[in-house]
Amino acid sequence: GLIVGESSLPRFVINKLLKKNLKFLILDLTKFNTFKNYENSYNLKITELGKALSILKKNNCKNIIFIGKVKRPEISLLKFDRKSLFYFSRLYSAFKKGDGNILKEIIKIFKEHRIKVLNSMKFTPELIFKDRAINKVKVNNNDQRSIFKAASVIKSLSRFDIGQSVVINNGYVLAIEGPEGTDETIKRSFQLSNKYKLKNKSILVKFPKTNQDLRVDLPTIGLDTVKNCIKANIKGIAVKRSQNIILNKDKIINLTKKNNFFIISL
Repeated sequence: GLIVGESSLPRFVINKLLKKNLKFLILDLTKFNTFKNYENSYNLKITELGKALSILKKNNCKNIIFIGKVKRPEISLLKFDRKSLFYFSRLYSAFKKGDGNILKEIIKIFKEHRIKVLNSMKFTPELIFKDRAINKVKVNNNDQRSIFKAASVIKSLSRFDIGQSVVINNGYVLAIEGPEGTDETIKRSFQLSNKYKLKNKSILVKFPKTNQDLRVDLPTIGLDTVKNCIKANIKGIAVKRSQNIILNKDKIINLTKKNNFFIISL
């Protein structure tokens, strides 16, 4: 079973499963039912946990994979199905603690129903970024110090379940990712960079939080991420080695070469 959200990542996994001739079903949580044309695709709302469990059991589905983004909703506006209401107190408690805790609680519920959550990269391990660098653009000592500081900020804030990304400029933290996501964080950093008339280019550091469940929530860099960074006067990205997905790698390599943009892993 594939529980899919927004982004291009689900298509990579779906195409791989089709090539391997493996049977699967899709629980589509996207706003516009993006995956409706695939066989065995079911459109669900994030509040329809009971419906999801029913579909999985009816199809004798013992394993699931979470892929793609699901926007954090305003809980007071949500309408839950009966099964979700049964788990409401647990879900609400997790919701208040942050996105990572919500995922952990949902995984527990699936486990109680004997449904196992698999690593999202089980069928597409080639998408995991394991290289030291994507090109030969050098990172100077000052940039390295900034990167280590940003990584330390992410680690320190992990207990609050706050975002995976920090934009840093010459040692000064410009933006920390909140519920708005990485792309909006990048845009906000550019606004602040202009406001304070910073001369140096910034760096995006995107690391998983401490104790983050990487089976369901692996940080991802895509072509749009790099394009947005370049527009926002960001000169490079640092990620955690073997704990980050990189999509459209060939296109990203060409784009980084043209713009003297680095992507490194630590």
